[in-house]
Amino acid sequence: MKLLLTSAGLTNKTIADGLASLVGKSAGDTKIALIPTAALAEEGNKDWFVGQFLKLYTAGYTWVDMVDPSAPNIDWEFRLQEVDVVFVSGGNTFHLLDQWRKTGFGEWMGEHLDGKVYVGVSAGAIIAAPTIEVATIEPADRNIVGLKNLTGMGWVDFEIEPHCEGERYDVIKKYAEAKQKPVYAIDDTSAILVNDGEVKVLSEGRTELYGG
Repeated sequence: MKLLLTSAGLTNKTIADGLASLVGKSAGDTKIALIPTAALAEEGNKDWFVGQFLKLYTAGYTWVDMVDPSAPNIDWEFRLQEVDVVFVSGGNTFHLLDQWRKTGFGEWMGEHLDGKVYVGVSAGAIIAAPTIEVATIEPADRNIVGLKNLTGMGWVDFEIEPHCEGERYDVIKKYAEAKQKPVYAIDDTSAILVNDGEVKVLSEGRTELYGG
């Protein structure tokens, strides 16, 4: 199982090098599928979404398909067969989890973690945890689908809170202590790399592990 759980994608060389180490071949020879599902549920300017493509391109990844499992009449399983990396964009965490359950993508991804590298950005990182409860901490994602069951994929045994800065670290620390569960609080220059059970922090900024 090879996971790269990020706050904002490949924001620096440290994180980009981490992805390269997981893939095991050159960026030019790597095929990526970008999953936009969570982003499509968010209103407003999508400069951050465009930025994900630019960061991939800057790092040398020029073969990128965009595959939305929630779109009708799309054979997403066939299209994902040939890619090396499944890159899940940020956006609304509740919508993402809801769609993964309805489409079966979450189950499919879990069954293919041995053969593909999973990159999660923001919501795409949160969903890999046993629960997405961190998404309910104010200022929270809007639960636009009225989701009651917040159980995540459980691919890792910790939660992750992206986009941390300033007092947000203290908020997450209190949350982790109350839950008595490990939570990584990361800023936009950081990521958590998981390689066959080994967990490594990649950061050019600040990362904290609370409750662990």
